[in-house]
Amino acid sequence: MSAEKTLLATYQEWHRLAEAEGKAIRRRQWNFLLECQAVVQKLQPAITQLTREAAAEWKQSGTDLVKNKIRSLVTELIALGQQNQAQLIAARAAAQAEREQLEQARQNLKRLHQSYVIARPTAWTSFS
Repeated sequence: MSAEKTLLATYQEWHRLAEAEGKAIRRRQWNFLLECQAVVQKLQPAITQLTREAAAEWKQSGTDLVKNKIRSLVTELIALGQQNQAQLIAARAAAQAEREQLEQARQNLKRLHQSYVIARPTAWTSFS
């Protein structure tokens, strides 16, 4: 398989993973999100190398049949990355709001508990 075709397939895999990241964020599946991100991180050095090899192929053959498709995929990847980032920001804000509500409820329960607890006298008032 040529470097150009391998590069295109690798970008398509990255696109698939970016879509999976979006689903993971929406479903709050943080471990799966981390797995997707780890795979993407492993793809990036391969993409760099394949891009060099594909550029050499394009130079030799004088054609770049897949170059526009790759550009299109990169544009889509950028858009997906921005969407995923916006979703993560929204999820984090929601989690922070929920945390603040839970903290307020905890404090309310603590005050309520303190107002109903009867102080017990100690069993020993003195000893001789």
